[in-house]
Formats: sequence, structure tokens, C-alpha cells
Amino acid sequence: MKPTAIIIGAGGHGRVVLTAMLAQATYDVIGFADDVTVHGTKVLGAYAVVATQQDLLASADIAEYFIVAIGNNEIRAARYSELCHVLLPATVVHPRAYVELGGEVGPGSVVLAGAVVSCGSRIGPNCIINAGVVVDHDSVVGAHVHLSVGTVVRSRSLISDSFVSEVGAVL
Repeated sequence: MKPTAIIIGAGGHGRVVLTAMLAQATYDVIGFADDVTVHGTKVLGAYAVVATQQDLLASADIAEYFIVAIGNNEIRAARYSELCHVLLPATVVHPRAYVELGGEVGPGSVVLAGAVVSCGSRIGPNCIINAGVVVDHDSVVGAHVHLSVGTVVRSRSLISDSFVSEVGAVL
């Protein structure tokens, strides 16, 4: 039996994270927690908003794992920090992403389709490594970082906590 997981944020990034989680097939996704989208709303036709973020803080019985699918780094970092006290952070690596031998992906991070995390590179906790991102060898990506679609991080680079790249940036 797979562990249960809930996705925090039912917007566009939440849908992308859902498809990555379904493809990864590590967790049984029970739905979404969202403070804006109406409870019961269906996402991609099958996965409902089942809780608010406050519901999760009040009860650890909703799921075993969580993943924060909110693009705003400050909000994502705050939700991650709050929820780590009641649930375990999930790590999501799309099966069409590639994490090379010796590459590491931190808890609560998402590595989407077409991304490459090269050997010796470390991705911190609660990061978004978006589609088509390349993190070359021996680089370190800090906590709560969002690397936008197509970003290339050169070898031996250091990305500080809560950094947001521009689309297609070469760092």
C-alpha cells in the first residue's frame, strides 16, 4: 500500500505537480488543500479540494505526506515550515526527469519532466525544478528555490535560498 499524500495548492502548478505525482506512482494522492479554491472543487476531473491548509495544521489524519505546489517562494516556504510539524514532506521526481548518480533532491522538492540534476548536485528542500531545467554537476541549489522552465545552472554554481530564476536564464 502506498503512503497517502496531499497537494497544497490547487492552481496551475498544483495540477502540474499532480500529474508528476501520478506518473511517479510513489504516493496515493488523496486530493488538494487550498484556502482559495472551494472545498469539493474537482481538479483535472478526479481530484477534489478536500481541506484547507488550516485543516491540515489541525489534523494529521488527512494524509501522511504533503507537497507544497505554490509558486510564490515566500508563501511556499511558510506553508512548508508550518506543515513539517504535522506531516512528512513528499519528494516528487517525474519519471521523465533525470537525477544522475550522486545527485540529491531534498525533501518537499519537485523535479518536473525533462529536468536534469547532474552528478554531485544537491537540490535543497521545498524547491521547484521546473520542466527542462538543467542543474549541471557539483552545483548546490538552496532551500525554497524556484528554477523556471528551461533554466540552465552551470557547473559548480551556488543558488541561495528562495531564489527565483527568469525563464530560460543561464546561471
